[in-house]
Amino acid sequence: MENGARNGSHTNHDRDRRPNGVNGANFVSEKALEKGKGRAEPQQNVTPISPTIPNGVNGGFLQTSRQNGAEDLTPKDVKAQFGQLPPEIEHITTGYMSLSTLLSRLAQKTHNDLGRTILELAQMPVPASSANGSSSPITTADDNSADNLNKKLKLLKFSQDAHTEWTKALVITNWSRRSEDVSKMIDLKIHLNKQKGYYDQALDKLMMVKRNLVHARLPNPDLKTALEVLTTGKSSWMPELGYIQPPPLTAKEILKSLENLNTLLSIRLNLHEYDNIPWHFKDYIVKSGRVTFTVGGEFEVDLTIADEDPETQFWFIDFRFLFSPSLLDMPFHIRAHIESRVNETLLQDGLSGCYNYLHGMVLSHKISEFRRQAVQLARGKWVEGLKVEALNRALSIQYWLDRYGRNGPKSWIILGVHSGKRKTGRPHPKDTSRLFIRWFRDSKEVKDVEISFDAVEISAESLLKAVIAKHVEHILTAIYNTLKVKALFADHESLLSLTISSDNPAESELKVQLTSKRYLSVRIEPITGRFIFGPASRLNADFEFRLNSRSIDPAADGHNYIEGLRHLAVTEDIVSRAVSLGWTRVDNPGLKQEDLRAVVPKDTSQVVWLRRPGWRKNWYIAISLSMSGERWWLFETTDPPHDASNAPPSKNAKKESNVKIASHLLIPIKAMSPIATYQFLNTLHLFAAALLSDYTNLKSLHERRAQYLLQSNNKVLTAVELPSIYVRLSSLIPENSKTKSKKDVVKLTFQGLEAVQKPKDIKVTASQPSNQQALVPLNAVSDGVGRNLESSDEDIFAVTEARISLKPSALVHMKDRIDQDIAFDCDKGSLALRLRSKVGESVIPSLVERTVRVQRLVDFVGVFQIHESSLICETITLGRITFTYGKPLPNADRDAMDMDRPGSQGYKAVVDFSAGNDIMKLILEKGNPHLQIADHLTTILNSKEGLNGVATILPLTLPVLRGLDSIEVIWGSIPKSTGEVFVFVRATDWYIIRYHLVSAASPTGILKIIFEVKLRQRRAVPWWYLKRIDIRDNAGDDLDLALRPVWNSAGEGWQGMRVSGVAQPKGVETLLGKMDEAMRDFAVGNNANGAQPMPRPTQLWRHRG
Repeated sequence: MENGARNGSHTNHDRDRRPNGVNGANFVSEKALEKGKGRAEPQQNVTPISPTIPNGVNGGFLQTSRQNGAEDLTPKDVKAQFGQLPPEIEHITTGYMSLSTLLSRLAQKTHNDLGRTILELAQMPVPASSANGSSSPITTADDNSADNLNKKLKLLKFSQDAHTEWTKALVITNWSRRSEDVSKMIDLKIHLNKQKGYYDQALDKLMMVKRNLVHARLPNPDLKTALEVLTTGKSSWMPELGYIQPPPLTAKEILKSLENLNTLLSIRLNLHEYDNIPWHFKDYIVKSGRVTFTVGGEFEVDLTIADEDPETQFWFIDFRFLFSPSLLDMPFHIRAHIESRVNETLLQDGLSGCYNYLHGMVLSHKISEFRRQAVQLARGKWVEGLKVEALNRALSIQYWLDRYGRNGPKSWIILGVHSGKRKTGRPHPKDTSRLFIRWFRDSKEVKDVEISFDAVEISAESLLKAVIAKHVEHILTAIYNTLKVKALFADHESLLSLTISSDNPAESELKVQLTSKRYLSVRIEPITGRFIFGPASRLNADFEFRLNSRSIDPAADGHNYIEGLRHLAVTEDIVSRAVSLGWTRVDNPGLKQEDLRAVVPKDTSQVVWLRRPGWRKNWYIAISLSMSGERWWLFETTDPPHDASNAPPSKNAKKESNVKIASHLLIPIKAMSPIATYQFLNTLHLFAAALLSDYTNLKSLHERRAQYLLQSNNKVLTAVELPSIYVRLSSLIPENSKTKSKKDVVKLTFQGLEAVQKPKDIKVTASQPSNQQALVPLNAVSDGVGRNLESSDEDIFAVTEARISLKPSALVHMKDRIDQDIAFDCDKGSLALRLRSKVGESVIPSLVERTVRVQRLVDFVGVFQIHESSLICETITLGRITFTYGKPLPNADRDAMDMDRPGSQGYKAVVDFSAGNDIMKLILEKGNPHLQIADHLTTILNSKEGLNGVATILPLTLPVLRGLDSIEVIWGSIPKSTGEVFVFVRATDWYIIRYHLVSAASPTGILKIIFEVKLRQRRAVPWWYLKRIDIRDNAGDDLDLALRPVWNSAGEGWQGMRVSGVAQPKGVETLLGKMDEAMRDFAVGNNANGAQPMPRPTQLWRHRG
């Protein structure tokens, strides 16, 4: 303690001074003080305060130094810390609020109070003075009515409250100007309070230490008594009671006493208590002076007697539980309680009361043990899965918490004690109370199910598993019974099995075959009650989540999720393999559900749409999935209206589809649920295309009103077995009466599919693929496992074989002159055509076209037979015929490739009749003289004369045209100053040759000479007539004199006729050469006589080849 003056209060700090005491004073005992005198106060060690302090307190040295003008030597960082609290003091910021927030909230509160006050004033009754009709709002008299006073009081109360709050706000605002100092004061106050608390805690701890040391103190030893006992062997102050110790019993005496007790117990139980022994106490044994009653699975109790009188009671000796887990070493207080209660019951109710008490106690103890284990499970591995509640004596255990949500159904069991009384009401000795379970499944009590549980080996987990196993059995059995009646499982197309375990619900399992290689294992997790789909996969996990999150009653609708899973698994298998084979999965093309339900089976739950590249756009393959199997369909849809497809959809308008089902076909498949292998899909593609081809063909025949017949053909071994179509040609082609067909029947048979590569910039038609396209059988375009490698750059065509029987004579000269789409047997007169059409399109138009071409082909072959001396046929196809004729000149303007080709002995011509409009074209190569009359020849080709007329004209006109070409070639090398020549074609048998010669004698400077070359008949022999037809004097001119040698001479195949010339086809070329030679000589001579070159006249050029 610091020394200083007392503040007028007496202290006792100076009492009992000792040599080492306070202030070094000696110790003086209070007994030494005189009585009646006060206590001498100790001398205070008062030291005067120094006027100046070395460290500058009270401004001593510091002020002096400043006054003397000395500089401040304190560092700046130290000066900056003078106004701050030391770091040991914590700055308090919790609970602080900004002043702006306080004022804004206060303003809002004042505004709300004002509005509330105004509303309350408006609802108050109007004063009587205003109600009496006073018109002036101002009155000199005071209105002291109660209503007016209440309004004034309410308004005054609001003003006072607002004034009080804003006054506080003003105080706080003024205080906030010194908030920094106040904040420091608060921090300092809290720091001091903490330090004071530390002192209080230290004092409390010291007091606790002192209090706890009491138990460590030992009493002082009684040395006097100890010395007396050790010396004499006894204590004089302890009394002597004088008890006589009885002699100990010998073994024989003990055995005899026990035997007597056994005899007395046996006599009493068999004679006196026989009718009073409860039925459940019939199992007893008398041994060692006691009777042991055993109740199986519950307890054993040992009783004895203390008197030979049979009217006295039995006495309790021992008690043991016969179930586990139970107490092996019973605590003393429990044993004492049981003993007292059992003895009391034996005194009042005898053995029956003893049994009832102990039996009821054991049942209650068993329920308690079930509860203890259930609570441990709820806190352990069944956490958040159980809810345990004590219902007086009974026990409630709710399992699968939140399995179906808060508002979903609940499941629980109630374990209690059943009275054991019979429903008839008649008592029976065997009737006794027992443990009883009530099961509430999905909030409904289940009464027709017996739940067996072990009451000897008590296990709450086993009890829960037994109940949950029943629940799992109920769910899985309901799903199994629903699925097994489905056609897919009833006909054993797919496997379905159910395994139930009565004690372990985790082993209960429902196995469902989804596809040929995919199986589903359905289990229910016992703790949470959630379904587990195995094996683990994305698809199984998705449907497992759906079933666990959406289903409220899985026993009723759980099969729907399994069916949906199977349908999606089947869809995945089909689509994954189909896409790899070139199929494309598409959405519903716009068909309404009502239209689909009218076609597909009623139990259909899903429809998968596929499209094959190369098919027509409105043909689809649809797979209807149901539990009765998969059905494969061919659907043809109508095209949506053009205006409906182009109309912009309205935002709120309901989308309506105008697409309808035009036709549908069910693909016949024997298996109820076929395995979607690569081979199956390839075969399905082939079969669907064949079915579609036959359908479109029959539909086209029906529209044409043609006569046809379907007949199976077992001789043809193909992958797809479909009947052949026999069509009467006369009903299909009215002009068939003119054909050379031996039988008026054509047989159509589907042969397969072909993949046609799409070439760039070449349009492919179904009727005639280009020769540059590669036709590959579809079955050949595959790898080792059957995966089709065709790409989107290929078109798929259905190949149909058409067999026609013709007269053998019509095919004699067609051997080895036909294309790859035609095969024939000359001996039998059978002709086979390979027809191609896009899948979904009819081959009948192509058949009609090909049949017409075959007729033309037969007619053309007959023409070549007639003109075999002048025409040589090289190649024959259904679209064109290539032949050669004549003999080309060595200097003809021909293509270099044709000139270099060995064996080229004539001019090549092609007759193309592949166009769909029945128009034939004559194609001539470059350098062919007939290019001058190609248009005329084409006209003749498409007329009634046909190829026969062309074949007749070609050898007749070839020499003339070659001669005319020679004339034009020769005059092309002559200078234009001499003259030029023009050839005009009037018809195939009429030509005009016009010469323009430069002559000074002509008024225009140009002398025009015209010759006519015309074909005429003389005695059925063709002759070419050549004569001059320009206007001149009857006496003639100089040109006539120049031509006279030609007209008056003759040669091989030609002859002059004085003023003209005639020639056969073999000599007309020579005649034209002679005439042109005379014209050249005349032109050169005329020009040499002084004629001046004239300006070149406008020439008429004619395009050739």
